[in-house]
Amino acid sequence: MLKNLLLILATVCLNTTGQFLMKAGINKIGKISIFNDFFNTLLRTVTSGYVIGGFSAYAVSAVLWIIILSRAELSWAFPMVSLSYVITVLAAPVLLNESFSVQRLAGTLVIIIGVFLVSRT
Repeated sequence: MLKNLLLILATVCLNTTGQFLMKAGINKIGKISIFNDFFNTLLRTVTSGYVIGGFSAYAVSAVLWIIILSRAELSWAFPMVSLSYVITVLAAPVLLNESFSVQRLAGTLVIIIGVFLVSRT
């Protein structure tokens, strides 16, 4: 079970890293509009090193997830993935200068409690 938990944590970290890399890439490109220069912006997006890095992290995460699914019950493993929400909520204000509120903190604590309860089964 410890190996499965470590694989899940690696998956969560890669998934979250992918999100932050893609967000960093799109922050450099700017807002995407489907009505204004969409294809040029899309081309810049899919060729961005950050975005490519984000998708690469997702790809490795997906491979690890398949390994996890071969070893663990989905009803136990999948709720653990919500830890990526926790990491994102806590890291985004620091890494991306995003806002943080008491409501977000409360929601994050609910997720942590839920993951703890599921992990005990």
